[in-house]
Amino acid sequence: MTGRGDDPLIPGRASAAGTARFAERFAHLPGHFRSPDRLSFSSIALGTRRGDPGGADDLLIRSAVSRCLELGVNVFDTALSDRFQTSERAVGVALRRGFAEGAAARDEVVVVTKGGALIPDPDFTRDTREAQRYLYSTYVDTGLVDPSRVVDGHSLEPAFLRDQIRRSRSNLGLETLDLYLLEQPELFLRAFGPNGFREHLALAMRALEGAVSDGEIAAYGLCTWDGLLVPHTERGHLAIADVLELALDVGGADHHLRALQLPYGLAMGEGAILASQLAPEGHSSAVLDALAGTGTAVLVSAPLYGGRVLGRIPGFVREAFPEASTDAQCCLQFVRSTAQVTSAVVGMRHPDHVEENLALAAVAPADPSIPASLFQKAAEA
Repeated sequence: MTGRGDDPLIPGRASAAGTARFAERFAHLPGHFRSPDRLSFSSIALGTRRGDPGGADDLLIRSAVSRCLELGVNVFDTALSDRFQTSERAVGVALRRGFAEGAAARDEVVVVTKGGALIPDPDFTRDTREAQRYLYSTYVDTGLVDPSRVVDGHSLEPAFLRDQIRRSRSNLGLETLDLYLLEQPELFLRAFGPNGFREHLALAMRALEGAVSDGEIAAYGLCTWDGLLVPHTERGHLAIADVLELALDVGGADHHLRALQLPYGLAMGEGAILASQLAPEGHSSAVLDALAGTGTAVLVSAPLYGGRVLGRIPGFVREAFPEASTDAQCCLQFVRSTAQVTSAVVGMRHPDHVEENLALAAVAPADPSIPASLFQKAAEA
């Protein structure tokens, strides 16, 4: 199989030795790397969701990837749905160049992508009508997707997921994807209830374990929005214990569920303070606390809340992080200093944003007690 051009897919995957080697080159960045399991992740990761498909934003993302490698970032978080597949393609071009020029080796970089949403290919769709025809002819007419099992434009059907993995591998030009995350699985919990959801997720996990066996992905996980944050007493609650138990049922003790992604930050602190998860012992805990000791990589999305928190940060929060010189750095320092967080995924296209955000990598994370104490201060304010 080749990528979008005639180049063969780049072999290899992120490894413990490779990511540790990358981290060693940036040993002057205190506390910047963390290893929830085997791999070493940079505390700040590049996200690619925002922007227009193709054009200037492609060039900006390519440049951002290159600069991130130079400044000590080895985690790149994208998705087939990001900018209608063009983000994956831009990241793939930049990584191929970076590997060829010696900025990093393939085994030093953790590439995260996501699937589950039905996304048209911009090469074959110029308007909404063409996009609809493309989706039907590509997924429904071929039998990859049963419309009755599609929820809000998402599918967890095994054949569909394997097709999406193939497309992401081609877009990124990589033989093996390091982490493959299912987008918003909680949609299926609300649509089909607990039993129906378990059936859908079990089939999806079997497909992903098969992709691991075939060398197409190295590991997988879930990319959630609010499912993990809904209290366990309410409908739509996604339980970490149930997800891990299902992974054991499907993949055995050596299952490959390795990561969870959820929103967290100054504007969305539920992951650290809302006791949404019910432990086997019967007590409730916040999501991040529930993940302690599980070896799960925790990727945090929306740390800047789409930029909407910038300029609105309370004074006592800024005072808690004097090492942060800007609001964006303050938000990122808050997230990367929170216990259990592996990487803060932040969208960066413009060069000045890349430089501003990654300047923080030279600063050690704050004591984890500081983010925890800020929620109490906010409640008392």
